[in-house]
Amino acid sequence: MNISDRDRKFLWSRAGNRCSYNYRGKKCNAKLLTHVNGRLTALGDECYIVGETDKDPRYVDAFPQRITYYNLILLCKEHHKLIDGDANVYTIKMLHDMKDAHEAEVEQEATKDTHKPPARINEEELIRAVKRAQKEAGAQNR
Repeated sequence: MNISDRDRKFLWSRAGNRCSYNYRGKKCNAKLLTHVNGRLTALGDECYIVGETDKDPRYVDAFPQRITYYNLILLCKEHHKLIDGDANVYTIKMLHDMKDAHEAEVEQEATKDTHKPPARINEEELIRAVKRAQKEAGAQNR
């Protein structure tokens, strides 16, 4: 498979480096980049949605975008074998929907605001708080 660097980056980043499989409530989400013997290793498969050759599942003759991000889905090896083993269940439309839903979930997780700025206090409240603290500090020093 001769995927461009651009399409490969899109595929892996938009999938969150996780398996995109999600069928009938069974979601994989396996991490597909890991360290093996101290080396970063890719465990995932870059899988065709529309098959590459007429011997491949879901092949469509004269399909124009065969080796592009739009025709690829990132899966773990187990789910790659599963989807290619039953093209009647894992149709082109189903795989596009699976990919789209997974990527939307990854995008939603990435945009969650995990950092909340401190609450702003108005000037009058700040002055009252400082005066209270000074009063309490003065009472303790007596």
